[in-house]
Amino acid sequence: MENNFLELAQSRRSIRKFSDKPVPREAVEYFISCAAHAPSGCDSQCWYFVAVDDGDLINKLADGAAESARNFYGEGYSEATPEFLNSREKAVSFFRNAPLVIFVFMDKTKFYDEKAVRAFFEKGYDYRGMIDKLGYYDVLSIGAAIQNLLLAVAEKGYGACWMNDPVIAEDKIREILGVREDLKLLSVIPVGEPSYFPRQKNLKDQSSILEFK
Repeated sequence: MENNFLELAQSRRSIRKFSDKPVPREAVEYFISCAAHAPSGCDSQCWYFVAVDDGDLINKLADGAAESARNFYGEGYSEATPEFLNSREKAVSFFRNAPLVIFVFMDKTKFYDEKAVRAFFEKGYDYRGMIDKLGYYDVLSIGAAIQNLLLAVAEKGYGACWMNDPVIAEDKIREILGVREDLKLLSVIPVGEPSYFPRQKNLKDQSSILEFK
């Protein structure tokens, strides 16, 4: 029993191709429940998830992401060749092939010590600058939630991929989904039954990433 988590962590892989089999909504609720139990800075629970399993809507979102990428990389960039633009479009929109896509947004956070907040303000920081100085605890909180979600997906026999490229289309995605403007898109996670199994990862030797004092 004590090795179950290690086995789960070792077996999880990023999956980019899926079968057409739908993901039951009770499974989605399980994934989000696991994500919501992650630790968060100041107990902010600063996450917001939008799960999309409507194929037409997924295609619309993918088209919007591809269009946004082409506009961003294609305007005023000397190396914007057709091949490059096509590769960027594919990188931001391959989630269109998944039966389920989870959009992960970051909600507002509030630091627990108001006196500390005033100290930062007096030193010229704004709230965003303060959070960044304190180690990006809001972004780290989202990362912890996503990791929980990815492991829950793997536990149930599904595959997923943690995508960040589509965030370049944040405004378009937010518009299509109709979510609040103050929510910040941090990741897009396609989920589904894997149609292939990636090779084993070659990890760095632990001696190169761990130091005892």
